[in-house]
Amino acid sequence: MKLGALAVAAAIAGCAQPVVGQPGAAGEPMAFGVLNSSCEPGRLAQLRAAGVTVVEVALAWDRYQPGTGSVDRSYVAEVRSRIRACRDAGMDVVLSPGLQYPPSWVRSLPGGTLTGSAGGHPAGVDLIFSAAVRDAVADYLNHLAADIELSDVTAIRVGTTTTGELGFPGPDAADHTGEYWAFGAAPQDGDGLADGMGTSPLPGWRPGDEATAEQVDAWFSWYVRSAVDAVAWQIDTLRGLGYRGRIHVPVAGRGALPADRADAVAGRLDGRSNPDGALERGLDYPAQFAVLAARDDAASIDIDFTGLDDVTAVRAGDAAACRPGDTDGLSERVDVADWPGQRFTGAVARAAGLGLVGENPGDPGAPLTGGADDSDPVADQLERAPAYAAGCGMTTFLFAFEDDLFDGSSGVGVDDYADRIAAAVGER
Repeated sequence: MKLGALAVAAAIAGCAQPVVGQPGAAGEPMAFGVLNSSCEPGRLAQLRAAGVTVVEVALAWDRYQPGTGSVDRSYVAEVRSRIRACRDAGMDVVLSPGLQYPPSWVRSLPGGTLTGSAGGHPAGVDLIFSAAVRDAVADYLNHLAADIELSDVTAIRVGTTTTGELGFPGPDAADHTGEYWAFGAAPQDGDGLADGMGTSPLPGWRPGDEATAEQVDAWFSWYVRSAVDAVAWQIDTLRGLGYRGRIHVPVAGRGALPADRADAVAGRLDGRSNPDGALERGLDYPAQFAVLAARDDAASIDIDFTGLDDVTAVRAGDAAACRPGDTDGLSERVDVADWPGQRFTGAVARAAGLGLVGENPGDPGAPLTGGADDSDPVADQLERAPAYAAGCGMTTFLFAFEDDLFDGSSGVGVDDYADRIAAAVGER
């Protein structure tokens, strides 16, 4: 089913709207955690003393299954030991399966990589359309369920990109500027298409080609729906393996704003009205969050905003913080053009009735953090991001990254994080 603008607006308008600034289902204090935890006992003791109660444990698929049909049992033992150490320290564990780090043999499977509108093949594998890749992912997740007690895991992160987030690759992936990523045999012809996925409603059409506005709108709706359906498939697979915990869906930026989407569709997706490459990434959060909100297990799904106090927040100034009333008439508002990602995306998630967690982007000079010359350094992110998280009604704030609290390079340490946590809970 394709979601049109009216259906999306109705879905959002009909959902409950949490009160901004009151994290948790019943106003519980926001939990604090760290990303990419080593689960090293000495570090865990310091983090626990600082008030940290949540850790993300990141896995790597290519280390788990380095060869076709093989499992590295020493790596499995390492993973089990890390999770056990974190659990024994009293931490809630958020598990990242690491699908963004696929084994090289998966790329050689039929339809193993996405194909762009100009013939590019980006990094990573095609989790969205390829049946063969889906089979490999299902096999990996089956191994995880057999090797790890998923009941010991509080949340599992699911995504489709090389950064583990919802969507398609960015517009500059594979050195092909402006490519869309649905032009392989599976999405175009159905050859090797994953079960439950649909083929292009305009076979052979490429953005910029002649077409009516209705046809372009249908194509783009199919494109963005394909990305979120791939996330839904991962959730269904985990549920089928008996996992009943929370699901985190990492997202970046604010996606395509409603007005930008309308203008871009009118221009046949020719490159106009496309801040941050959201169109090629297939990010239309009102439509995609409505799909997740319609699931039977929606109450256990959290949108994980990965860029609290990112450069858009810095540039937004006073408009950066979430405010009461942000969800009112969201699909028709024009002032959202001045909002940063955290405010718009948070409002869309709250309007859809989904949970919210968040994290700061990390060192702006590091790869894949979206840093710019005017980004806040990590010390300023630690100062501002937790307040943004609380103001947007998030239940958990995760600091990026654990190493930055211990290696001395970021300008902040565990004591600084402890001060921020104590200030948030009113203990200091």
